[in-house]
Amino acid sequence: MKRTLTTFALLSLLMGAGAKVKFDYSLVFVPEEGGVRFERITEDADVVADYKGGLVGKAVGVFGGGRTSVIDWWVIPQIALSPDGTKIAYINEKNKTTNVMVKNATKGGASTQRTFRTNVEGVSWSPDGSTLCFTEVRGGHHGVYLVPADQGTVVTQVSNGSENDFGGVMSKDGNTIYFHRGEGMASYSLWSFDRKTNLFSNYSRGMTVCLIPGSKNTIYCARFTDRKESEIWRVNFETGVEEVILSQQGKSFTTPQLSPDGQWLLVTGSSVSEKEGIQNTDVFAVRTDGSSLTQLTYHPGNDLSPIWSRDGKSIYFLSQRGSADRIYNVWKMDFNL
Repeated sequence: MKRTLTTFALLSLLMGAGAKVKFDYSLVFVPEEGGVRFERITEDADVVADYKGGLVGKAVGVFGGGRTSVIDWWVIPQIALSPDGTKIAYINEKNKTTNVMVKNATKGGASTQRTFRTNVEGVSWSPDGSTLCFTEVRGGHHGVYLVPADQGTVVTQVSNGSENDFGGVMSKDGNTIYFHRGEGMASYSLWSFDRKTNLFSNYSRGMTVCLIPGSKNTIYCARFTDRKESEIWRVNFETGVEEVILSQQGKSFTTPQLSPDGQWLLVTGSSVSEKEGIQNTDVFAVRTDGSSLTQLTYHPGNDLSPIWSRDGKSIYFLSQRGSADRIYNVWKMDFNL
């Protein structure tokens, strides 16, 4: 720790003198994150997948009036925590394939492979802990699938195979699966699948559904503007009321995750570090009424796909911090707002 602080002191002096400094991505935290405890959950040997390139299913944050510079990222959740908080699922990349791996969320150690596919892109955990819901590309189409969380590898296909469906999340009773369907760049709609009736339903425009416990007809989601920037919305399917919760011109926010107490949303947002001028993604929190937007991470490496611990006192997220080679790992940080 002393070595890290000394490095930051030297960086501050050099920057204050106007010198050009190449940022050290191997640092675990930056001065703006002082007082926050960071803990790495995975190791480089876990080979957490790094999604680069391509636009299908990605949100775009636009800088410079929407003409000069663009940053994009994969919006569907890349990590998931088991309902009891003991296990974390992440996407591993090995031998040119990506699959869901599960490991202990507190002790680390070995990982267990839960899918044996070729191109898995995102994952969520069912509320009862029995099932993993994942997105995969097969035959040129994105689809939503289910697999047991603890044993067995029998995969259930939810999508029909001819559409582009992303980011499935399951209702509390496990019967309804909500997801978003892509119909062209920046054109996404919210859908659900009823496992009892095998019926698909279309609700509204949006992507990355976030369910609200105890509320059957209201969800949080992300939506593109005509500038291809992403905002956070709350949508009531029953009343038709649609409210924008978070929007800033020149920035994008995606993948809302509701805190256990229902007071906060975690989101991935576009950012630019003031000292280094590096465009990246960071983790933000905002109250569910749209107030108190707070940037939680400031590292020039990408921080994204945050999820809550079960007690709401910590956040798990993907980050390039702590790696000179900008390798992604799952990290955990305190939440003290």
